[in-house]
Amino acid sequence: MKRIKIFRILVVTIFLSLLVMALPTSLSLAASEDIDLDPEEGEIGEEVEISGDNFDESTSTTDEFVHIYFSDEEADEGDEIDDEVENYEKVESLLWIDEDGTFDASFDVPDELTDGEDDVTVTGGTYYIYVTYYDNDEIVSVAEFTVIGEGEIEVDVEEGPVGTELEITGSGFPDDEAITVEYDSDEVDIEDGDDETDGDGEFASIILIPESIAGEHTIRVDVNGVEAEIEFTVEPEIIVSPTSGEAGTEVTVSGTGYGKRQEVVIYFDDDGVATETTDSSGSFAAAFDLPDLAAGIYEIDVEDDDDNSDSAKFTIIAATTETEEPEPAPQPTAPQSSKTAIDISSTTAEIGSSVVVTGAGFQPGGLVTIKLDGEAVASVAAEASGIFATVFNVPVRTAGDYTLTVTDGVNTNELTFTVDVEPPAVPKPLLPQMGVELKPPVLFDWESVGSGDSPVTYTLQIATDSEFSVGKLLLEEDELLNTEYTLAKEKAASLNMYDTQLYWRIRAVGEGDNTGDWTGAGEFQVAKPFSMPGWAIYTIAGVVGLLLFLAGYFTGRRAAYYH
Repeated sequence: MKRIKIFRILVVTIFLSLLVMALPTSLSLAASEDIDLDPEEGEIGEEVEISGDNFDESTSTTDEFVHIYFSDEEADEGDEIDDEVENYEKVESLLWIDEDGTFDASFDVPDELTDGEDDVTVTGGTYYIYVTYYDNDEIVSVAEFTVIGEGEIEVDVEEGPVGTELEITGSGFPDDEAITVEYDSDEVDIEDGDDETDGDGEFASIILIPESIAGEHTIRVDVNGVEAEIEFTVEPEIIVSPTSGEAGTEVTVSGTGYGKRQEVVIYFDDDGVATETTDSSGSFAAAFDLPDLAAGIYEIDVEDDDDNSDSAKFTIIAATTETEEPEPAPQPTAPQSSKTAIDISSTTAEIGSSVVVTGAGFQPGGLVTIKLDGEAVASVAAEASGIFATVFNVPVRTAGDYTLTVTDGVNTNELTFTVDVEPPAVPKPLLPQMGVELKPPVLFDWESVGSGDSPVTYTLQIATDSEFSVGKLLLEEDELLNTEYTLAKEKAASLNMYDTQLYWRIRAVGEGDNTGDWTGAGEFQVAKPFSMPGWAIYTIAGVVGLLLFLAGYFTGRRAAYYH
């Protein structure tokens, strides 16, 4: 009997040991706190219902409470309020959890976050709902909420002719969403600038005013359902070709921005010389022969029935007569020297900016090519007088000095042109936090420093010392397009062989390989996979052997007894 009691004690001991070993796993599988929002998007001031379950239950002796926060800063469960989340509005305080571990409440979407470190105005975009227990700042549950904002737009000019290059700037729109621009309910192309909002719901885009009649027109911007409108006034404009000539020369006048299907009268020096009817967009084209007037500068005016008008200058030049000149005596031939000159609007400019180049003394009608560092960036035909003017956009280059060449194949001019580049800002590291021990896979995360106008890539380094010296570098990943990088289990496994702290840093690389500064060195360590020590293996083997021996022994005794 005594031996049976010992056997039972051993069995119970082993069972309890196994239960203790399995307990952490069981706890990790327990249901975690969860919240639901209804609705998951809405405007400022709109009521939002929130419900939670799987929270710590209140009992007859203990009450449990939670706080609810509304923030524009993204964080994860396990992060803390006033640490990873600094700007917020506490929308519910000391909300009671019932005996089933659930709660229900509602709050209005705030227009400002005032309870944290900084006051932040709420605009359209993604926000985060965080729940903590009343006696702890650790976040136990997270949900996303989209604020449908009231976008605002501005234009750099409020009036102008058809074809005006109009810059539209906007704010208060959803983050990182496509932009749609409409002109009188018709969608128009974005010619330059942003085609989607940035991370703050802002943008700057350029459109060209399409053919349309004189007067006010509505420009509407739509970003994922958030709209804003502004008015633009179209003014009449005429174009005359040519702008000078002798009496009898045919002159063409075209116009835009007049009244719809209106009769327009063309006046030359206050005398009507032609009439035409505009189309449905307020545009027209007409021609007339120059009257026989003395050489000089005259006014061309075009006016419609609604008094929409525009004017332009025209120069009448005296008729030329050919006179025979005696043939000059033969002269010895000598090479003619061609003197050329160029002018540039700026000898220093940033990538993508426009630079105007003008020149004189080049081959009449010749093709003038502008090259930067040997690459053609623009070409234009010189006028009969040898004059030209053109524009080029500065291509992607590393910051520094380059040779700008202007040539027509016969004449060549060169000057030094400087590409001025502002290096990208230093990214702010987010994960992993300083000094933590992590299990694979390891996630690296940092804040974005790029934009649609200035895209960047990132370079990540991991080393065994904080100086990232030669021979200590374990990993380098470059040309990363996203602001996070997951270290695969295989790579992480190759790092957990190091018993020392590991270090990581990140930097941004802009257009033309223009690199920013490195961040400081962050510390972390990759946890080694669990392995049972040798003594534990031998101990378990010994216990199992002893159990088998005892079981055999008692079985033999019982068999002998019955026989």
